[in-house]
Amino acid sequence: MLHLNYPSTGKTLKPYEEDDQHIIHLWQEICSAAITQRASDIHIEVHQDKSLVRFRVDGELIPFKVFRRDEHVRLMTRIKILAKLDIAEQRLPQDGRLQIYADYSSPEIDCRVSTLPTLYGEKAVIRLLNTSSNELELEQIGFTPIQLRIVKQALSQTHGLILVCGPTGSGKTRTLYSFLKYLNREHLNLCSIEDPIEIRLPGVNQVAYHPKAGLDFSLIIRALLRQDPDVMMIGEIRDRDTATLAIQAAQTGHLVLSTIHARNALGCIERLENLGIERHAIVDNALFISSQRLIKRIDCSQAGGRLAVHEVLEFSPSICTAIQASGGMREIEEIAQSEGFKTMQEGIQILAQKGIVKDSYLI
Repeated sequence: MLHLNYPSTGKTLKPYEEDDQHIIHLWQEICSAAITQRASDIHIEVHQDKSLVRFRVDGELIPFKVFRRDEHVRLMTRIKILAKLDIAEQRLPQDGRLQIYADYSSPEIDCRVSTLPTLYGEKAVIRLLNTSSNELELEQIGFTPIQLRIVKQALSQTHGLILVCGPTGSGKTRTLYSFLKYLNREHLNLCSIEDPIEIRLPGVNQVAYHPKAGLDFSLIIRALLRQDPDVMMIGEIRDRDTATLAIQAAQTGHLVLSTIHARNALGCIERLENLGIERHAIVDNALFISSQRLIKRIDCSQAGGRLAVHEVLEFSPSICTAIQASGGMREIEEIAQSEGFKTMQEGIQILAQKGIVKDSYLI
């Protein structure tokens, strides 16, 4: 456990000031340790007789600190003030943002804050959005050489649809940001619609999804299409309206990047069909679909402890023909594999043979 020493000011503090200083120091101790341990999330939860801080590191929650329950409300108040939330509201969930740092000389890290009322009090989860621009290089996010060739070829196009799928926490957003960073050139107008904005990218016009203010995905997409965009990143295709607008944007000369919830790359085709997109529209606009998972390295001493495994389905002429002919997913997969497509499981087995991960170990 990390312990911090703070210099004395020589000033005598009143009891309530001592309490404030204690909570400030407690919060800084938590932040410093979370950064040092490479945590992706900080969980602060209250139980019947104690409060508990846990960090999510490499996909697993690990305990960090137990403290008195009577300190919990004051710590939550501190967090809510920093995140510009309503400190009087304890019955409804709230969302906000704040910044943390390991010490007073280190750069700030953006964080997303979520509070939730539970049986014994409010719980907070703080997501650390700690991805530097160096971690967004296409060559550094797990694509194989063949997959990287497909990705770069698609990103060189002036229009079309690129989709990334996978479960929550699989690194989809980081992959989209890597695409944006690769495309970030002075001669291109890059726009994004995000829920929320996780990483600030200079040169990209980033818009936050805000339904309470009337800013939903469909409204923002329509507005952005009047902003002369070259590239549009839509945080997630989650309904029929968004799917239709994404296809229309790709049809009208824009490169569209987005995520969608599906189990694998082929599953994205069925998911789009369920959202009302016909197969001919998918074939006419999709450039590739990528699915990904994060898996643990055997040697977790390496930076991050996990790496992404991808499967990338390129819309080659033979694949497009099979999709338009209403071929089944198994038939389409067989054609793709004959052209070099590797499923997620095959990718994991290759890494396992190299001694990088355990066989079939998915997170």
